[in-house]
Amino acid sequence: MKRYVKSTSLTMLSIALAGTAIVAPPPAFAAEAEAQAAADDSGFGVIVVTARKREESLLDTPIAISALTSKDIEQRGITSVNDVVLNTPGINVSNTNSGRNDRSFQQISLRGMTPSTTTSTLTASFIDGVPVASATALNAVIDPARIELLKGPQNAYFGRNAFAGAINVVTKSPGKEFGGSITAMGGTRSNYDVSVALEGQVVPDILSFRITGRSFSKDGSYKNAANPNETLGDQKTRTGTLQIELTPSDSLKIKAMGLYSEDDDGPSAQGMLSAYEIRANNGSVNIPARSGSTAGTVIVPSLANCTLNGTNPFICGALPSLPAGFSPAQNTVEDALLARILANPTQRVTNPKKGTRGYGLVREYYHLHLNVDYELGDTGVTLSSLTGYNNELYSQMADLDNYDSSLLRNPVATAANGLRTFWTFPFLVERKNKDFSQEVRASYDKGGAIKAMLGASYLDTKSAGALLSVFNEEQFAGARSTSTLTPPGRAETWGVFGSVSYDVTEALNISAEGRWQRDKVYAYVGGRPLTIGAAAASTYGLPAGTFAPLTSFFNKSFDNFMPRVIVNYDVNPDVMVYASWSKAANVTLSSFNTSFLSGTAGEFAAAESIGLGVVVRPEKLTNYELGLKGKFLDGRLYVTAAAYLADWTDQHNNRSVIFLDTTVPNAVPSIVSGVANTGKTRVKGFELDINAEPIDGVTINASGAVNESSIRSFADPSITRLTGVTGDGFRGNQLPLTSKYSANIGVQYTGKLAEDMGWFVRSDLSYKSRQFVDAANITWIKSRTQVNSRIGFNKGKFGLEAFVTNLFNNKDYTAVAQNNLLEPSFALSGAAFGYLNVGLPELRTVGIRGSYKF
Repeated sequence: MKRYVKSTSLTMLSIALAGTAIVAPPPAFAAEAEAQAAADDSGFGVIVVTARKREESLLDTPIAISALTSKDIEQRGITSVNDVVLNTPGINVSNTNSGRNDRSFQQISLRGMTPSTTTSTLTASFIDGVPVASATALNAVIDPARIELLKGPQNAYFGRNAFAGAINVVTKSPGKEFGGSITAMGGTRSNYDVSVALEGQVVPDILSFRITGRSFSKDGSYKNAANPNETLGDQKTRTGTLQIELTPSDSLKIKAMGLYSEDDDGPSAQGMLSAYEIRANNGSVNIPARSGSTAGTVIVPSLANCTLNGTNPFICGALPSLPAGFSPAQNTVEDALLARILANPTQRVTNPKKGTRGYGLVREYYHLHLNVDYELGDTGVTLSSLTGYNNELYSQMADLDNYDSSLLRNPVATAANGLRTFWTFPFLVERKNKDFSQEVRASYDKGGAIKAMLGASYLDTKSAGALLSVFNEEQFAGARSTSTLTPPGRAETWGVFGSVSYDVTEALNISAEGRWQRDKVYAYVGGRPLTIGAAAASTYGLPAGTFAPLTSFFNKSFDNFMPRVIVNYDVNPDVMVYASWSKAANVTLSSFNTSFLSGTAGEFAAAESIGLGVVVRPEKLTNYELGLKGKFLDGRLYVTAAAYLADWTDQHNNRSVIFLDTTVPNAVPSIVSGVANTGKTRVKGFELDINAEPIDGVTINASGAVNESSIRSFADPSITRLTGVTGDGFRGNQLPLTSKYSANIGVQYTGKLAEDMGWFVRSDLSYKSRQFVDAANITWIKSRTQVNSRIGFNKGKFGLEAFVTNLFNNKDYTAVAQNNLLEPSFALSGAAFGYLNVGLPELRTVGIRGSYKF
């Protein structure tokens, strides 16, 4: 039990900051790793990570890392990326975008760097070092060996999108003995979570397997005011994995994994804060109330406390709580009308039978990867191959206006046409993401002063999507437009990477690594044919002609070299310091803005009005870092620290506008959006971890981060239109949707009840400071503190615990996004942002979890 506590306490909150050679020598097989752990075990023990594409002690890795082992994950009840973020300072995640707050979207902000678009990521995601389509895939890994959060640019080893860092989930290798485990949880709001694992050898010492399965479901924390029989935030997941490990000889190891996951969620948990008042019969709109309603009933109250840009009412300062009497509300009527609309396959990216059957999210995810390592005798050379494939499909429908609009009558609805009798705005978002990756490398480590590695990689990423305004069909029986199909995306990435390391002395090491990368990005036509005239071709550097829907009409290659140099020095066997310099580049599927090219004249004009071009340059980052890591007091105290400074240039910033094209008969509001290189930001910060065991049985884990972002230049017409802030008015502001200050502290006491029986009690506190809504820094969501507590015991192979998450029922918002207010006249659809969509936290949950290992 004491050894268990020591291992847990280091990895729960550690940020490893140290350095030795940046190389990838032969991978450590299980026996080697066990031998190393036994040799180095003291104090908090040895944590193995794979940040350099091989297994090594976290203390010897020259990268800032937070590592959560399987014991940490079990003790903290971590089951999702959101849980990882909650338990790690210096990182935020937002699930709120496009009128929804659900698992179809996860935007990770690491070290204060916030991605600009839903299709852009600055923090790459991996399973066993193999890239995955999106961060949501990580939720599907059951009972991993550990989760590694690598901070700072990781492009040299992990390639594209590892601009701010990377998250790598490492799966457990199959055991040599037949066995398994069963874990079951039950909690408030119909929470249940059951997982099983089975492993063993098929051929002794040659072929082994591991099978896992999980079934998870919970009801949301909030009643839907527009549909009291429904809760908001329901989630359901089914997932399974199969791993096979083949070791035909001491020099060859082959690992294969397959993963399948499906989500089936209800309407998301979110609230709406409006700067405008909407009444059923007067106020901002003048729509006759439907029969039986009270004329003039306030259905959306105004919470405006300031006026921006001289004309725009808005909510300034810290966002207030949801107004009394106006609980979260979404019109989620699922009837024959909606069923007929959703059964129509026209302009869908998936078969309707696989898509959502109502409001909420349906997703399927497949992942396959194959890792092969082969040692070339006693040459010190190891050949490695990593092959990966991902296929993700999600279909999500939300009530985009986010309020109870049932008192607003649909004037064209009659008993004969069967249309929705009241006004509402259902919106369907569908997307397919596929990718294939292949990496090969040769590593050299003969045990001398020089170590080296050389590799090559290929990644082919494809996406397709549709934005379908179900509103038009429910309200007016309108025909489904081809414009609902968004342009597909594709990027091919080739890379050549390598490293060399030299031990100048026994204590001093210098290493260098780098990756040359070519990203070939394809521009596609949307759902309507595209004609590019001579003038537009000349202006944007495009080929002239007419191109069929969903075909590629242009491509461009972006070449970048991303180096990293590290110098590290061992002050003594227990303390080391390092310094590093690195450069990174970020090329995404958003490198082209093409949707507006095939739009109407009104859409084209709207795109030009917000300054959209066609080609977007890659983002660039130059990062400097200093780190220290050491253990003291005979291993009872671990301290790690890092300071960094980075300049982010050619920053991608999203621009969008909702407008009503009056030149088109029966037009509905359209969203024109794109990306522009309109930002430059300096980010800097300091990260500290202290892990202590002051007395036997008591562990204290304290960590914190200051992640400061300071805007140097920024431009976004929509924010300027709202706030009046332009140019230098943004200078010095913080990037949105990220916390400047964050901290975690955990305290655990472990005791013994009998020879084979122990018990523990633990409490963890997580703090994230306020997050600004946009770069103007005028409005923000408050800081948030959450406390989770657990108490349990174990006897032999059986364990039982009681837990409470969000102990004090903190209701502060988790994220925020701006939206244009939607109402029947569309008077505000093209104006400045009219309301804020806020992510609501899961409220206090009480439960019991039992486990049995056999």
